[in-house]
Amino acid sequence: MSSGIDGDRIGLSGRRWLPGGEHLVAVARAELPQKDGLAGPFAALAALRAAGFGVTDQDEVAASAGTTPDGLSRAIVALSGGRLAAVPAAGNWAPQSLFMLLAALWQLPRVALIAEVDPAEFGAHDTPPRALLDYLDTGVPPLWSSRWRPAARHSVLVTGMRIGAEGTLVSIMDGYPSLGDNGLHDQPVEWVAAALHRMLIVVDDGDTEAAVAAITTAGLWS
Repeated sequence: MSSGIDGDRIGLSGRRWLPGGEHLVAVARAELPQKDGLAGPFAALAALRAAGFGVTDQDEVAASAGTTPDGLSRAIVALSGGRLAAVPAAGNWAPQSLFMLLAALWQLPRVALIAEVDPAEFGAHDTPPRALLDYLDTGVPPLWSSRWRPAARHSVLVTGMRIGAEGTLVSIMDGYPSLGDNGLHDQPVEWVAAALHRMLIVVDDGDTEAAVAAITTAGLWS
């Protein structure tokens, strides 16, 4: 998949961070672990703090509007004083649609993606790095599947991509430090697309139209 993504987004590991993604991961890691049942508020808190808003804790986010995606959207707007927007994205989460959405969002100065997912569709969080590198070269996903089968959907942050010759890995920041590298793990784009239910695209209020345009470009809807 060709992205047209600037090379200066590429980290030492070959990861292309979304705008502000590396800082977002650092902020989220500083807040680990998420509180039980507060995966959404954990992700929203990280998005707010990464944008410079001094939210007290995960409970403050939950108390502002609950833990549902619609509630998180309202909480983000309220706790940022209207300076941030949380634009919903839904639709047919095919791998190509997800890739196109992420690529289009590289045009923004800053973005945080809160994804509502079914973690059972992910690969194992301790998949050997060699298997992930082979996937990047061949496009054949690793055999290791997730051993986590939660009763409800879970919220994570999508922070970047690693693009190989045949495969694309999506970087996921989770609320549990035991998952991946202190919460950060890479998943094949096919598995992330299968896991996705919907997203909240958190941007500066002035970039709302650009976020909607990125969603439309990817064949999704807001």
